[in-house]
Amino acid sequence: MLGPKSTVLIGAVGSWALLLALSRAVVLGYGLDPWMFTFLQLLSGGVFLLLIARRGETGSSVLLRADTWLIGVFRVGTAALYMASLLHVDVMQASFFGAIGVPASTLAVWILFDRRPAAAELVGHLPLIAGAAIVASGFTDGFLNPAVGLLLVSSCCVLGANLLAERHPHMQALGPGTRIRLTGTVLVITAAGFAAWRFLQASVDWAGPAGGLDPVDLLRPELWIAGLGLGITLRGFCTYLGFRAAAVAGTQNYMAAVLALPIVGALLEAAIAWSGYGAWPALSASEGVGGGLIIFGGLAVVYVRRRQARILRDA
Repeated sequence: MLGPKSTVLIGAVGSWALLLALSRAVVLGYGLDPWMFTFLQLLSGGVFLLLIARRGETGSSVLLRADTWLIGVFRVGTAALYMASLLHVDVMQASFFGAIGVPASTLAVWILFDRRPAAAELVGHLPLIAGAAIVASGFTDGFLNPAVGLLLVSSCCVLGANLLAERHPHMQALGPGTRIRLTGTVLVITAAGFAAWRFLQASVDWAGPAGGLDPVDLLRPELWIAGLGLGITLRGFCTYLGFRAAAVAGTQNYMAAVLALPIVGALLEAAIAWSGYGAWPALSASEGVGGGLIIFGGLAVVYVRRRQARILRDA
């Protein structure tokens, strides 16, 4: 039987994979503006969580904490930089390159919390770094592709948000209402920051190849139905499970579990394409080789950590 840590990790990865696969199919299938689509998801998901968490901590106590706002800032950076990277690479490439976050999280946890990794973990981290490098070499212009820098900073933002969420007292609280309210507050802060970022981007004419926002596109019913629908049903739930996984299993273990995201996402995209509602996932040679190394490295890291946990438990 699965323990609580494994259950929340599987739930977090599975729900995120489903959200990303459905979002990609909807955005590409209907030609929706990805920025507005993401904003509607963030805002509706956050408001929905706040509505169902009325018995949790009062909103003011959450907003008075600096770490709550820092989590929101990091989430804005994550979303904005990741969206910007998709102007230069596809979702599969970005997901595989994100594996660099596993050794980065291990190093950060070692430095900040004195959780020294087992020496045997190096067997897994080296293939992870090599795999991410091979995937990046397959980008257009290789390592000079702007997506490399954007995804590296985005990974740092993911790491910062998860480290703060792991130790946030409201996420450690026994009452689920308190944890849900924290997640909803962070999502609303993220949505506000995301909108401000997009406004600044448009004001300096840095909207990228797609150009600025078309008012006609913003009024499309498909955009509002899909954005609000996925925000209420999945976005808040995914974010809550991600924060909870970091708090229960630890940031480094959550980041390792996220390595399964490209594989699970590709399977879900294939299922959506088979049903006739999306494009089939494509895999280049560099993604195949790099992805294989990433999968091997991830399995090695998970095996070593589970063995170390068993040794400590039996000692």
